Amino acid sequence: MIKIQFYSLIRLLLKREQFELPTSDNENVGQLLQRLQQQIATPFLHKLLDEKGEPILGTIIMINRRNIHHLEKLETPIHDGDVIALFPPGAGG
Repeated sequence: MIKIQFYSLIRLLLKREQFELPTSDNENVGQLLQRLQQQIATPFLHKLLDEKGEPILGTIIMINRRNIHHLEKLETPIHDGDVIALFPPGAGG
């Protein structure tokens, strides 16, 4: 099972703190996000990814507390028991 945790505006948008999905063989972070969007009725991926499917500047996606930016980005493989944390870009001033 994969646990996905939502933070900041994504948590407010989805009105939930987390979601769990069964593990899928040979899946990466990008594929997991697409599968997650199929399971959740409220559109949210546009808050994390741009039109090309790349993370929007400021988006933080962590896998087991490690930023995917320092791993294989959206190609980072997912394994059973992983915890994914999604942080949309922040704004303020």
